Amino acid sequence: MAKTTAAAAHWGSDDEGGDSGALRILELLAAQAPLDDLDEVLLRAHDRGATADELAVIHRAGRLGRTVHGLLDRRRRREADLAALLDTARELASSCDVDGLVKTVAHRTRTLLQVDMAFVALLTTGSGDSVIRASAGTTTSLHIGLHLSADHGVGAVVRATGAPFWTSDYHAETRIDHDPALDAAIGREGIRSVLALPLHHASGTVGVLYAAHRDVRHFEPDEAALLGSLADLAAAAVDKAQWLELYNAEVAKLEEHSALAMETIETERWLEAVRDHIIGFALSGQGVAGLAAEVGVLLDAEILVRDHRGRLLAGREDSWPPLPPPAPSPRTPQLLDADTWQAAIWAGTTWLGHILARPRTTLTPEGERMLAYAGQAVALAVGSRGPAAGMGGFDSHCA
Repeated sequence: MAKTTAAAAHWGSDDEGGDSGALRILELLAAQAPLDDLDEVLLRAHDRGATADELAVIHRAGRLGRTVHGLLDRRRRREADLAALLDTARELASSCDVDGLVKTVAHRTRTLLQVDMAFVALLTTGSGDSVIRASAGTTTSLHIGLHLSADHGVGAVVRATGAPFWTSDYHAETRIDHDPALDAAIGREGIRSVLALPLHHASGTVGVLYAAHRDVRHFEPDEAALLGSLADLAAAAVDKAQWLELYNAEVAKLEEHSALAMETIETERWLEAVRDHIIGFALSGQGVAGLAAEVGVLLDAEILVRDHRGRLLAGREDSWPPLPPPAPSPRTPQLLDADTWQAAIWAGTTWLGHILARPRTTLTPEGERMLAYAGQAVALAVGSRGPAAGMGGFDSHCA
């Protein structure tokens, strides 16, 4: 005797005819009972010895019930898919990071289509080459960072046609241009079936979305349409995120330039203050020796001042290595050797001598300018006091 399930037993005895059996099938459908319960109605009718007409009615009701059951099941799956797409849209809308977006898309692709793996490749050049930016379910072959040529594989067909492409057996597929290296990577993953769709947005194609299975699988148009909806959502989100990344990069660059400009302004203000201090010190009447000592403090350096004849005017020459004979030099400070800097002292077109500095640390560009200011200050001090006012060495013959 046939086994009676709880769902079938709920709907009464088997003492009624074919019309009652058909009605019971409708009741089971209304109760969302499994297909096995619909088959059990027919089995129970056979067990009780139903007539041929009754069995015919129940058979027809069963076939229609299976059709309705399939339609309801497809509707439930469609509703579940739409709910998953809605959740995905919310998730994508809340993220502005490209890598995070494509990772979400790869995982959602596996869930929606129940495939073994999924990966997203984004275009990197105008020629159509792409690089895998996210994968889900892969092992090591199709890894993140793998470059894909624009001329080979399923992705090349998708980018060329702008339409979905799927194959139930990749290695036997003759509609694509196979690349030995790519085929080897796909072979190591054990991939047989592939469904690929373009990530296309109003501004153009940004990449390709791949769903792959390790068994032969014939993808259905409904599956391609479902993944196409996900691809559209992904393309819009990736396009937005890429523009945002570009915008943020430009903002960061502007902020960096602004910071450098502010730093330059502050440096210029500080150097201006240093120059005013040095010039003020030169006009204070403390002589070349006092000015040289002050410059030594500012530059953390040993300072010598020599006139155009080579006579020492300030500093201790005994601690210095032999110095070259003095000769006119440019107004910009010059590096004589690894340790010694030289700044010329000019009064208009008249060369008066040099200031020599041996910094205890590396002389910065700001330090070079301070040394140049020191040369100007010495010339100013000489001019303000006159060549015979006790400055020594700077005389009327400094031609």
